[in-house]
Amino acid sequence: MKPLDTETDPRVVGPFELLAKLGQGGMGVAYLARRIPLEGFSDELAAAYNMVAPDEAAEGEASRLVVVKMIQPQLLDGEPQYRERFGREIDAVRAVVSDRVPALIAFDEDPADGRPWFAMDHIAGPSLTTMVQKAGTFGLGPYAALGLALVDALRAIHDANMLHRDLKPDNVVLGPDGPVVLDFGLAVLIERASSEALTKTGTRMGTRPYMPWEQYRDAKRADRPADVYALAATLFFALTGRPPYPHGPSTSEPVWDGVGLPFLPLLAKTLVSIPAQRPDLDAVEDSLMTLLGDADLPPNTAAQQLKELVASAGLAPKLPAGALSDDLDPEVQDLARQAIETALPEMDLGFFGIVTTDEIERAAEAADRADGYTPTLADPAPGPAPEPEAKPAPTSYRLPPPADPSPEPQPPAPQAPPRSAQKVAAGLRQRYARRGDL
Repeated sequence: MKPLDTETDPRVVGPFELLAKLGQGGMGVAYLARRIPLEGFSDELAAAYNMVAPDEAAEGEASRLVVVKMIQPQLLDGEPQYRERFGREIDAVRAVVSDRVPALIAFDEDPADGRPWFAMDHIAGPSLTTMVQKAGTFGLGPYAALGLALVDALRAIHDANMLHRDLKPDNVVLGPDGPVVLDFGLAVLIERASSEALTKTGTRMGTRPYMPWEQYRDAKRADRPADVYALAATLFFALTGRPPYPHGPSTSEPVWDGVGLPFLPLLAKTLVSIPAQRPDLDAVEDSLMTLLGDADLPPNTAAQQLKELVASAGLAPKLPAGALSDDLDPEVQDLARQAIETALPEMDLGFFGIVTTDEIERAAEAADRADGYTPTLADPAPGPAPEPEAKPAPTSYRLPPPADPSPEPQPPAPQAPPRSAQKVAAGLRQRYARRGDL
């Protein structure tokens, strides 16, 4: 966690005050931020930022803290695929609902300054990498609890018809309520139209020491077994403090030094180069439960052991001074006011403005005329048919043949309604959600 750079880092993004820089990658930069109190703000303003109401059970001082991720500014003038990929990351965080994945709080894909952002839950805890490197490797109980949590996270991701593609110790945070999986920067829909594909055939994406052989050769062809492999590679790290293949995936067996006999059955059958030979998530869960059963250790006891281990290590990142304070800098208040007044200029909300339903309808009609958009009640066009499931590979360690590099046909992409109409619709949904007659 680093202080903000006053020359390059913004002070306010949407309704959030940025406090510190958490890190950055090739496409995005992440900040620790806190919510600017929104008492008196209208529902339309919340709709402008696509804000999600906080869970009452999670309310409190810590719930004000969020992680704001923004696209790198130098990518905005580059190829449009970067903006599209950042939008896919927003879609991924929004689509997955699980206690093992941070919840989406708010987002704006088309802000006035042109730099998309989204905000999600802040998880107060160390990464698995930090925990193992500074506090040591895991015993049976914490190991199994970690594995079961990762199974839950991947199951939620896969149930949303997505892949993670970059599960690794750096992307696992050991929070006060257990492990949470972060970073959907490489997440991808399993079934999609080829016109929406942003990953080209033959592309290598992910982190080499934790990706399987098929993903290393062609990230576009990676499927659910690739995430299961990454889960096992992450568990291998929790036991040994190192990845199974430090220099990248291999068709040979890893060095098993530091892996006790009880852990070998699951890891040995998962860290293999043939996807069809790996167990699925249900089988991984069964193996972990068997491990606990053989040790006469209930799952809730194992989870408690992991929590106590993390708490005793005291490795949670320290928050900046005043992060949980209710005091708001007047300059921040003014910046927030400016951002809000810019967010919905066509609705003339002001800072605490209220807009009537008639005014919303008139704004919608004006937006439709301006954008040439005509609403319709017709059913949307059906999506593309899913690709047929691949047949299981034969039990062989020969490398699969290279993927066909020939280009796929490009069907036309569906046209979304204009953003102004989407904002109006979101405001209407929020207003009527509070009424009992609809």
